[in-house]
This record gives sequence, structure tokens and C-alpha cells, in this order.
Amino acid sequence: MPRLLIFRHYLWTKKVYRQFIKQIFVFVTLCLFNCAILCGCVLRSLTINSEPSGAMVYLDDEPIGETPVTTTFTYYGTRKIALEKTDAEGRLLYERKIVYEKIKPPFYQIFPLDFFSELVIPGNLKDEHYFSYQLDPFVQLPKEELQKRVMKNAADLREQLNTSASVK
Repeated sequence: MPRLLIFRHYLWTKKVYRQFIKQIFVFVTLCLFNCAILCGCVLRSLTINSEPSGAMVYLDDEPIGETPVTTTFTYYGTRKIALEKTDAEGRLLYERKIVYEKIKPPFYQIFPLDFFSELVIPGNLKDEHYFSYQLDPFVQLPKEELQKRVMKNAADLREQLNTSASVK
């Protein structure tokens, strides 16, 4: 009889042990699932506006739309922003503007803090950058002035070519 009690006790202990392992497994699975769902991320956006609005915007030589326009980005650093406003026939109405803007990261995106802001902190952090530009009206030069500039540029290039050929 004592053997049977020990055997029953052993089965009961094994059953409790299995339940305990299942509970731990469920707990760990739920924790990992919550971490995956609630993990942090940084939403980066760049908004470009111009006066007058409706200018075509190129970010790093890729068209992104007409002002005002908002786009997302991944990397910080210097970005090339070009704006041009044309009429329906494609003629420039305002001077083309090309600007190199340095987009600096906030403190929580600098190593080693970026690990926590991207992966550990639950919720979303927003990093928004705004740029606004004033476009200057396009001034059409008289034909004679334009021809003089072209001829001067041609003479300058010819002179540079002759001096570089004589140096060799």
C-alpha cells in the first residue's frame, strides 16, 4: 500500500509540473507577443511648403509632389530639395530653387539611445521637420542679353580649353 501512495503522489506531482510548465510557456508567449505589438518606433516626416504653393518638389532628385507636401524618411543627414513652379505649358513661372538642408536627429535618435527609442520604449515617437521657401518670380532676359551671355560663356570656355592645351 505505501508503494501505491508514492506512485499516486508521483503522478500528481508530474501533473502539477506539466501545468506549471504550460503556464510558464503561456506567460512567456504572451510577454513576447506584447513586446512585438507594443515595441516602439520613430515616425519621421518631412513637410515642405512654398510661397506660392503648388510648386513641384524634388527630394534628392526624386519627385515627391506639389507643395505643401509631406513625406516620410529613414535616414538623417543632408538632403537636396529642389522646387520649381511651372505653368500648364511647362514654362517656369518662378526661379528654380535648389537647397541643401541638414536634417539633424533628435537626442533620442543618437547612439546608443536610438536602440531604446526604436525597440524598447512602447508607443510611437514622432520626429517632424518643416521647411518653408519663398520662390522668386522668373525674370525673362531680353534676347540680346541672353545671346551676349552665351557668347561670353563660349569665349571663356574656349580660353580655358586653349590654356589647358598649352599647359600639357
